[in-house]
Amino acid sequence: MSILKKRPKTDEELELEMSTYNNEFTKQIQIEIIDKNDTLENVRIDEDSVSVAWSGLTYTITNKKTKQKENIIQNCSGVVNPGEIMAIMGPSGAGKSTLLDVLAGRKDPKNVTGTIYLNGKSGQNVKFVSTYVMQDDALMGSLTVRENIQFAADLCFPETVSLAERRQKVAEIIKEFGLERVADHKVGNIIIRGISGGEKRRTVIASQVVTLPKIIFLDEPTTGLDSAAAYNVMKAIITTAKTHRLTVIASIHQPSSEVFALFDKLYLISRGQTVYHGPRKAALEYFKNVGHECPEHANPADFYLSRINIDFMSDRATGEQHIQTFITNYESSSANRLVKKEVDAVLAATEKDATNDLSVDVPQGYNRYARGFFVQTYFITKRTFTNAYRNILLYWIRVAMYVCLALLMGTVWWKVGFEQKNIQDRFAAHFFSVAFLVFMSVAGIPGFLEERVVFRRERADGFYSVGPYALANFVVSVPFVFIIAFTFTAFAYPMIGLHAGFGHFMWFLTYLYLALMVAESMVVFVAAVIPIFVAALTIVAFLNGFFMVVQGFFVRRDSIPHAWKWAHYIDYQKYAFEGIVKSDFLGLTFDCVTDEATQKCNCMYGDASGNSCSFTGQDVLNSFGYTEIKLPAWALALVGLTIIFRVGFYVALRLRKSRT
Repeated sequence: MSILKKRPKTDEELELEMSTYNNEFTKQIQIEIIDKNDTLENVRIDEDSVSVAWSGLTYTITNKKTKQKENIIQNCSGVVNPGEIMAIMGPSGAGKSTLLDVLAGRKDPKNVTGTIYLNGKSGQNVKFVSTYVMQDDALMGSLTVRENIQFAADLCFPETVSLAERRQKVAEIIKEFGLERVADHKVGNIIIRGISGGEKRRTVIASQVVTLPKIIFLDEPTTGLDSAAAYNVMKAIITTAKTHRLTVIASIHQPSSEVFALFDKLYLISRGQTVYHGPRKAALEYFKNVGHECPEHANPADFYLSRINIDFMSDRATGEQHIQTFITNYESSSANRLVKKEVDAVLAATEKDATNDLSVDVPQGYNRYARGFFVQTYFITKRTFTNAYRNILLYWIRVAMYVCLALLMGTVWWKVGFEQKNIQDRFAAHFFSVAFLVFMSVAGIPGFLEERVVFRRERADGFYSVGPYALANFVVSVPFVFIIAFTFTAFAYPMIGLHAGFGHFMWFLTYLYLALMVAESMVVFVAAVIPIFVAALTIVAFLNGFFMVVQGFFVRRDSIPHAWKWAHYIDYQKYAFEGIVKSDFLGLTFDCVTDEATQKCNCMYGDASGNSCSFTGQDVLNSFGYTEIKLPAWALALVGLTIIFRVGFYVALRLRKSRT
C-alpha cells in the first residue's frame, strides 16, 4: 500500500491562500482590498481606527568597543490593520523588542531610517494615538484594582469627560478584562497579599487601555505567567481589540499553542531581518514550501523559533548561511509581495479618500497630557497620600522605629540634669537625636524605588509630566515626616529632660523636622540619580557619615582642616545640631563643681556667677564657639537645602530616560 505525500503548494497557490486569509479578516474590520489586474482600486479605512505600516526600517547603533556601525534591525517592512493582533517573534537578541520600540517611537529617530505610516501618512507622532505596555507589573500595591485603573482614567481622559463617565469607563474595562471579582481587592506587595500574577498583568494593561488608544504595543505581555494566566491575559487584550477595532502589536517569547492561535498575524525576525511576515494561519504552509515542515503535534511557535535560532549551532558560518537562506526566501516570496500590496493599499486609501480625514497628525499647540499641571498634581498627590497611608513600609514602620529610639534615648539619658558634668551628655543627646534620625532616612529608599517603576511607566505613556510628580512627592512627605519628628520629640524631649518651655520644645521639633526634610529630599534625589537599592543605600549612608564627621561635634569647627571647611558650611546636620544646641542651652543655668577641701568653685565654662557657683548656657555656647548661631537663619538654611535637593530630584527625573 503506497502512501501519497501531499505536494507543497506552488507560490501562486500560497499567495492566493494568504490573500484569502487577509480578505476573511479584513471583512470583519471593514477594510476592503479589491485587487484588479495587480492594481488597488478600492480601499476603505474606518476613520476611527489607525493602521500601522512600515517600510525599510533600519535601526543602527555604534558599537562602543569597535566604534563600528551595527544594524540591530535591517530593512524591515510590514503592516497591521485595525482589529488585527500581530505577534513579533524571534530568538533572544533577534531584534524583536527593538522593532517594537522603533514602531512605538521609543528610539532616537536619528538612528532610524525607513518610514512608518499611520493611516498611510508618514512623519506622525505615534505616541499621540498609542500606549506601550512594558513587561513590568508596575502598579501601586496598596491600591485596589479599581483605584489603579481609575487613576489612569482620571488623568488620561480630557476634562470634558465627567467623573461619572470616567467611572463608567473603568467599570466597562474591568468587565472586559475579567477583573470584576477582584476589582476592590488590593493589588498587593511584599507585605500585602494581593491578586494573582495574571490578574496583575491584566490590571496593568487595563489601566493603559482604559481610554482605548488606537494602537497598543505590548512588550512580552505573557512573560512570567503560567500557560492559563497567559491565555487569559491575551484573550482579554484580543477581546478588547476586536470589540473596539484597535491595532495590537506584541513581542512575545515562546507562546503556548493556545496563545499563539489567538494572533492574526506573525512577524518572525532573526539577526534583525525579516524571515516571515503574514497571516499566522499561512505560516505553516510557507515554512513547508521552503523545506521546513512542522511535525503534526508540535507547537508551531516553538517549531518556527527552532528553525530560525542559530545560537546553538556549532558552526557559525553554517548558521549565518542558514538564516540568510530564510531571509532570501522571504524576500522573493509571495508573502513579501502581499505585504508590499498591503502597504500600498494603506497609502492608496489615504490618497483616494481625500474627503475623509484619516490623518492622526498632532494638532498645533497640542499638549500630550490630557490634564493640566494642577489637575495632574492633585490626582498624583491624592494617590501618593493614599499609598503612604496604607503602605506601612513607607512611613509607619519608621514612626515605630523612632518611637523605640526615643524610648531608648529617654531611658539612657533619663533626666540628664543641670550639673557641669552633664554638659557633654547634653551635647551627645543633641548629636544623637539629629544623626540617628537623619541616618535612618535611608529606610525610604525601597518605597521610592517601588514607586519609581510606576512613575516610569506612567510618564512614558503620557499620564503626567515630571513636575507634578516631583511636587506631589514633596507635598505628601511634609505631613508624614512631621509625624515622625513630632512623635520622637514628644517622647524623647521630656524623658531626657531638655529645656522646659513650649518655645524651646518647638525649636527642637522645628530643627529636627527640617533636618528630616533635608534627609528625605537627599534620599529621593540620590535614588533618582542611581535607582539601584544597594548603590543608593551606600551613597546616602556615605553622605550622612561624611556630614556627621564635619558637622562640628567630633571635631570642633576651628580644628577642621581648611580644605574641609566648605563641607562644614553646606552640612545640613551642622545647622540642625547647632540650632538644637542653642535652643536647649540658652537660658539654662548649670552648677559648677565645688572643691571639698578648699570650698572653691571650679567652673569649666565661664566664671561663677556671684556666690551661686554656677554658669549659664550662654557660657557653654561661648566656650564652644557657638556665638553666631541665629535660630531663624539656621532654619532657613535647612529650608534652602531642602529646596536644592528637591530641584535636583526634579532635574534627575527629567534627564533620566523614561525607559532604561
